Amino acid sequence: MQTDILIATRTYHDWDAKTLIEYKLQDRMYRKPCGSFVLMLAGDRPGDPERAESYDMGGVFAWLRDVPEQIERRIVSRGD
Repeated sequence: MQTDILIATRTYHDWDAKTLIEYKLQDRMYRKPCGSFVLMLAGDRPGDPERAESYDMGGVFAWLRDVPEQIERRIVSRGD
């Protein structure tokens, strides 16, 4: 059974406007076994449910180019 392959993780900081507490969030881009892509977006606050958005190849490249200093790319080997 094939599983989704993690391509990259975007880590960023946000803050609660009421409490002024800063927290860290992560979005993760995956490639599905069928070849399509899905971005798992963090909820608005820690503990909120994630939501999934489908991406095409052009969207993936645009996502990788947007604020690249926040992105950690995964090295994918042939065994993955």
